[in-house]
Amino acid sequence: MQNHISIESLSFRYESSSEPLFQNLDLHFAPGWTAIVGKNGSGKSTLAKMILGEIFPDSGKVIGNTNVCYVSQESEISYGDLEDFIYDGSNTTGYWKNLLNVKIQNTNEFEFLSYGERRRVILARAFAKNSSILILDEPTNHLDFESVKLIQKTILQYRGVGILISHDRYLLDEVANSCVFLSKNFSSQRPGNYSAGKQEMERETNERVKNWQEAKLERKKLEAELFRRREDASLSHKHRSKKGLDLHDHDGRHKKNLARVTGKDGQAGRLKKQLDKRTEHSVHKEESLFVILPEKENIGLVWKTKPSKRNNFFHWEKRLIPFGFADLKIENPILIKSNAKIGISGTNGSGKSSLLRFLQKVILEKKIPHLYLPQEFSEIELKTMKSEFQSYSPEKRARVLAGFHRLGSDPKRFSESEDFSPGEWKKLFLSIHLESEPEIILLDEPTNHLDILSVEALESSLSVLGTPFVFVSHDRRFLLSVAEEEWILENWVLTQKHLDRI
Repeated sequence: MQNHISIESLSFRYESSSEPLFQNLDLHFAPGWTAIVGKNGSGKSTLAKMILGEIFPDSGKVIGNTNVCYVSQESEISYGDLEDFIYDGSNTTGYWKNLLNVKIQNTNEFEFLSYGERRRVILARAFAKNSSILILDEPTNHLDFESVKLIQKTILQYRGVGILISHDRYLLDEVANSCVFLSKNFSSQRPGNYSAGKQEMERETNERVKNWQEAKLERKKLEAELFRRREDASLSHKHRSKKGLDLHDHDGRHKKNLARVTGKDGQAGRLKKQLDKRTEHSVHKEESLFVILPEKENIGLVWKTKPSKRNNFFHWEKRLIPFGFADLKIENPILIKSNAKIGISGTNGSGKSSLLRFLQKVILEKKIPHLYLPQEFSEIELKTMKSEFQSYSPEKRARVLAGFHRLGSDPKRFSESEDFSPGEWKKLFLSIHLESEPEIILLDEPTNHLDILSVEALESSLSVLGTPFVFVSHDRRFLLSVAEEEWILENWVLTQKHLDRI
């Protein structure tokens, strides 16, 4: 297995971007797991592709990046890879299949698997390759809590250099022994898990702000002193100048000569020059500290909604909900009222997304204005979304970009890049629909791909939203923060549970 990877003085800027993504970046990846953490668009996946060798830096180098396997955020696998994996009867492949509870027997089954089940297949295939370096990009997206624990257990069995890109706070704390924090203007690597590294980064961030404030105060004091010295130097020049003296004023000219010889008045000018240099140094110091200041956060979502005249949006009293390929058993009648905040939970493949799509179908038939966020966007949906955004008036585009910014991403990305991360696409979708005034909102795994700050912003906005909403989520912390009622799917049976608020 590879001993380590080193990144030395690496700089990179996308051609369409006005600012570098990385500048003089130095990192070290040792055996074990190093987490890469940062906002959507901060360069996490770009850094991974540089280690993989798909993207090359403008300057600097990556050392030791041989025999690298990269698992992207996508839930797709080539037919050839899938076939090789399924019919590989080796002990190594069998070991990883068992660890990740992969039971697929032939290639035709793959398209009928849930996103979470597909993810486990893709991860098992990656581990079975036995690469020296393994990069996992959001490995727990779409996975239920039990599967996350399974992934955690599996990850810890890997003995090479592991690089983990994730917004899953639980996984980062349980697995990482080093963390790279990427942000605009500043990047840092810290030993320990996410919580330990975050605490150290916050301390360092506060220290940077403090140092800048002290440098700014010093610069202002020096500028005030420089102004006073300039006044003194100006007066000194007048004292030594013979301009305006009568040619026959021998006494006055003798005093001017004496001032020049003793240098008392000239001393003010010399002190002024010294202070000029100190002030110039102070300005440079303040500017260098300002460049690495943390970004100002302006995070938060505001939904534009209108009260609905409906008391009930959905009422189902039958014992079964037909999905076509299976039926979901209902223990008690289910009802979505005008103040509903419902979270749907369950294991992968239990029918959560199918239930949400069934609800959307009924709501469409009733012609109720609604918003539906799918779990993933197809290529066609992404092209349609981008085309829709570009067709807006400048004023509407500005409002959408303001929402995008309030979810923690830089609006300049839309003019400078064609390659958006899955999290940025999700932020664009949410920003586009902030003013759509839906009467009910349906969200399928809304926290997938979003960075931690954006998840917290979404959490806060939904908690105070007056519009009813139903969402599917494997993020237990998010579900308990937002939902007041939980629909639990297990063995194709739906049970309802009221979540007490303390």
